Amino acid sequence: MTRNNGPRVFNLNLVDAFASIGGLTVGFRDDSCEPAVQFVPRLMVDIDQTAREVAQRNMPDVPYLVADVHQVTGDDIMRRAGVAKGEPIHILVGGPPCQGFSGLGKRTIEDDRNLHILDFLRLVRELNPLIVLMENVPQVITSYDGAIVNEVCDSLGSLGYACSADILIASDFGVPQFRKRAFVLAYRSDMGMAPQFPRRTHERIAVASHLMNFEKRIRFEADKLPYVSVEEAIGDLPLLRAGEGDEVEFYSGGSHTEYQAWARNGSVAVFNHRARAHANAFLEKLSVIQEGGRNMDLPESQRFSDNYFSQAYARLHRAGIAQTVTTHFSNPGSGRFLHYRELRSITVREAARFQSFQDSFIFDGDHATQMRHVGNAVPPLLARALRDQIARDYRTYFAGVQGNACPVRTQKVENPIERSRIMRAVTSKNSTAEVSLRKAIWAIGLRGYRLHCNELPGKPDLVFKSSRVAVFVDGCFWHGCARCYRAPKTNDAYWQMKVNRNRERDKRTTKECRARGWRVVRLWEHDILRAPDRCARKLAKIIADRDSVRMTKRLRRIPR
Repeated sequence: MTRNNGPRVFNLNLVDAFASIGGLTVGFRDDSCEPAVQFVPRLMVDIDQTAREVAQRNMPDVPYLVADVHQVTGDDIMRRAGVAKGEPIHILVGGPPCQGFSGLGKRTIEDDRNLHILDFLRLVRELNPLIVLMENVPQVITSYDGAIVNEVCDSLGSLGYACSADILIASDFGVPQFRKRAFVLAYRSDMGMAPQFPRRTHERIAVASHLMNFEKRIRFEADKLPYVSVEEAIGDLPLLRAGEGDEVEFYSGGSHTEYQAWARNGSVAVFNHRARAHANAFLEKLSVIQEGGRNMDLPESQRFSDNYFSQAYARLHRAGIAQTVTTHFSNPGSGRFLHYRELRSITVREAARFQSFQDSFIFDGDHATQMRHVGNAVPPLLARALRDQIARDYRTYFAGVQGNACPVRTQKVENPIERSRIMRAVTSKNSTAEVSLRKAIWAIGLRGYRLHCNELPGKPDLVFKSSRVAVFVDGCFWHGCARCYRAPKTNDAYWQMKVNRNRERDKRTTKECRARGWRVVRLWEHDILRAPDRCARKLAKIIADRDSVRMTKRLRRIPR
């Protein structure tokens, strides 16, 4: 903490584990919005030597340790960061490798590529930072019915942290890219508050196809800042044809938007603006895809194939927003990566603009390495939004510690260990509503059902196998009944996240069961408790109808 004649300035030590090129560090060291709290990067750690070269070129004042985090201890970090004995690490940030959760790859919780999450939690235990921020792919929250994120939060809770987890969309915070990332934010219990995620500052964007009929830019939410469109992000960069460009060249004109001016700030030239070369026959085939269009929209005779996913061979729209930048964006078959105006895929610099890296941030290595570094990075503007929220919370915390005369709003943080004990005690089987329903269907003569069948997604509470009917009894609180649900008065962010996750899981479970040919019946707890006999008769009618249809189909197959 430093003092001067102006307002008090807080200097907080930051360590970035699994840092790669340092997207999180870039965002946290940006003091443009909350200058009263300065995050001082003391160390970046990653096993990738090429990432270190990029980070050191752009942030030479930040020490970088090239090592396998699995082999790095908290003492190693303190020593390499130059932190004196008794001096704290205020914040630990990082994005542990997460390929095992990727929707494009293997999805097993035992995947060795996911074990670094445990390494990150180990560093939390050894360093005991005041604040923890973990970044990952959305599947960390959505996969396995939330088991992974619950385990992470429970582990942090056992270490004395209050946690929140959510999926943030980068475009909500001024990034010209519709990129979703999961974050777990944790405050040590002595901060006396539950962590909250920043509120979005920019309007939500419609998909590109919804904008193609508009000649002028349109607004969606007047109370939010305008989203940053594709053209507003990259429209000032030098024009290139496929195969043209260079690693260093001069700007061809001035900036036309605030975002372009911000991106140019501090840069003397355009770096990494080289377009991939494509064969003439390939370019001719691409030329039929219009701005905002895609391969799937073409007549069947003109398509590349029907075996690609929907965004393959798709062209950006100038008024739209970039889709998630991956590590193969120079390949048009990998996503919506065709330039909106030029007949080519986007360059590394254009992808970096979509990721909210300023032009002064230079990427090294061959083209494949540059794409990997850009595609894997956390957008700095998204990191900056998180930084500002954490900075505001820290100022509130410090004011409370110092007994500041100004009123301090704090939240009582529940004991994480006690919360886990209570949550484990909540029964998920044989609830009052379930038992009431079973008594009612028994009374009207329904038989032949199984309880809590683990052969179907979601383990339905009742399964009528011969009729292929699966019944779920949804508790009004845990499943967010529109009629009965009332959010708790404390830690509302946590409960909102949990209930929303349950709702999403219910949708996925219903869809998966239907895909297997099952009729799904969902009954609300309040309906069963009010009129169990009515629910039983409704269920009996559904089963009778299913049996009648099945019998009719069976008879039709009998030869006459």
